Amino acid sequence: MLRFHGAWRITVVGKNADFDQRAVVRSPYGARVLPGRVGATLDVDEDSWALTLEHHLWGRSWQPNLRTTPGPVTERDGMRSRLLVSNDCHWPGKPLDYVNFVLRLDQLPTAAPHPLPVRAAARHLAAVPPNPAPARAARHLAAVPPPPSAPRAVRTSSDGPATAAPRPQEDTATR
Repeated sequence: MLRFHGAWRITVVGKNADFDQRAVVRSPYGARVLPGRVGATLDVDEDSWALTLEHHLWGRSWQPNLRTTPGPVTERDGMRSRLLVSNDCHWPGKPLDYVNFVLRLDQLPTAAPHPLPVRAAARHLAAVPPNPAPARAARHLAAVPPPPSAPRAVRTSSDGPATAAPRPQEDTATR
């Protein structure tokens, strides 16, 4: 498992394996999977995240690759990149340095301020009403008295079943 920080784009650049391959990104906000198809990409922008390369042996579950080797970080035109090469499993006669799966990681520029992670942003947006207009309309409609033939309002509580609202009583003491 390799650890990374910040914004990176993961791209599958090579696959030479009989088994399915994938990259799994794990972070405090969950796991995301990048399928092992050449050209597939996944953008990750989190403070801290881990990357695991895995293979799927026929009839078995997903397993971590035997060996994952990160290449050196290179910089070209201000863009930092790094290749990861991986060998899924060992078979008799297979060289130990055989490469089955190759990923390129490109560091993405980060905008200031750092954006909220996806789930935190969703929680933030959920706290804001999507359209305040219906609430205003409901308040205005509530001020209009219902017609005499309309059913009476029902009051509900969390302590019991719904009950009909009590009818207002006339004050007979003042008559």
